[in-house]
Amino acid sequence: MLWLHIGMPKTGTTALQGYLHAQPGFLEGHGIRYMTTGRDRGTGAARLICHNAMAVHMSRGWQNAPQDEPEDFAAEYAGHSAQHCILSSEMFFGRDLPPLQHRFLSRIDAPVRVILYLRRFDDFIEADYKQRAKNAMQTGGVDAFVARRLEQIESDPDYMNLDTLFERIETQIPEAEILPRLYLRDEMAGQDVIPDFLSALGVAPEAVTLPRVAANRSLSRLASEALGLFDERAAGFDKKARRRIGRLLQQSEDPMLFASGDVLRPDERQQINDTLEARNAAMRQRYFPDRVRLFPPHTDLPEHPPRGHSGEVVEFQHAVRAILKLIRRES
Repeated sequence: MLWLHIGMPKTGTTALQGYLHAQPGFLEGHGIRYMTTGRDRGTGAARLICHNAMAVHMSRGWQNAPQDEPEDFAAEYAGHSAQHCILSSEMFFGRDLPPLQHRFLSRIDAPVRVILYLRRFDDFIEADYKQRAKNAMQTGGVDAFVARRLEQIESDPDYMNLDTLFERIETQIPEAEILPRLYLRDEMAGQDVIPDFLSALGVAPEAVTLPRVAANRSLSRLASEALGLFDERAAGFDKKARRRIGRLLQQSEDPMLFASGDVLRPDERQQINDTLEARNAAMRQRYFPDRVRLFPPHTDLPEHPPRGHSGEVVEFQHAVRAILKLIRRES
């Protein structure tokens, strides 16, 4: 059995991939193989935690991809065909998959299960904005970003239409079985994506020992925007350096640097969720027939002052100073 894990983005994918990469012995003991082909940069030794390089090569028409990779993939699968074999990259999410089917999946005689986690619609849009802001991507500012997303949701019937996405996957990977799961911590096995994913492969949640690291807390919107100032063009910090700063911020005990639910206003949140819940009603009835909604309404969001409140400048300056202190301390 081959499992193709494709995210979606912002659903604990990196944490899951890090665990799969770090625990080959545990996986072997439970009949699981995290495929090394596509993670080894062509060296024969697994060095990457995921199959993003495979996804990147696919998007570039396989230019500069290792020539022997398809044969290596088929040979690795043949040697572990009795196990659950996993490919994992969130970069496969939403992309056309015929090149992957032709180059790799068609070379093995095995059923394919596509597993992906679905995040609450409003939470996904918030996380997407923060990710773009801290990565110094052009957003136009939070008001413009949210306005564009709301316009897209209303005008584009295919935006976040998961039924259309699933139908495309089924067409592009013949006989694939799609197993969507909801990224709702209270409902996941073991209340975490790692034991929840492994439970789909038959591993009891109580058998999984989670890494002893703090949860990846969400930077506030303003801290994310402040981090985005330290980009390569304006400040000389490349992506690697900025990620290092982000990790240091995660270790901070400063409560002003962290917040969730601080991108959207309540009316925007309701518009997003109501529209996309209705758009995905057929998918919900097919895969989650016992649910009235895919995602229950938020009941535990912290209260924030309205976006654009008078204290934002002070909070933004505080985040910038915190980043500068970290940079000085490291240098």
